[in-house]
Amino acid sequence: MHYKPTLQALAILIFLRTSTAAPTLKMATSATAEIEARGECTLGFICGEVRNDKNSNAVLKVTNDWPKRDNGAYKWISAGTSSDTMMKDADGFFVQSWCTATSGSKKWASGQWHKINDLQTITIKIIC
Repeated sequence: MHYKPTLQALAILIFLRTSTAAPTLKMATSATAEIEARGECTLGFICGEVRNDKNSNAVLKVTNDWPKRDNGAYKWISAGTSSDTMMKDADGFFVQSWCTATSGSKKWASGQWHKINDLQTITIKIIC
């Protein structure tokens, strides 16, 4: 799992620090999940990104609107490309049933959608 550059993480901290509630990790997660549910970037500029590894041998299905996923709110990205070429904010990706998806030592189940948050830039290697 990779995180967006420090400037974006700092913006989240400033957002939490200026909030009336005590700044906690739980609050950050809830606020991010609430915004992502509408397919938007946190604070308008902190956006999730999915990259299809250059060594993948298949396209990767990526959604920019988590609740809608299969209802036209997705694009296919080929090996060596990123979701940010087709959408401002990626909210998740789908691993086809006959494929394996990895990022370093992390593996994702096939035949399922997997959600990411706005602080993530994740590179997925797809092997089918």
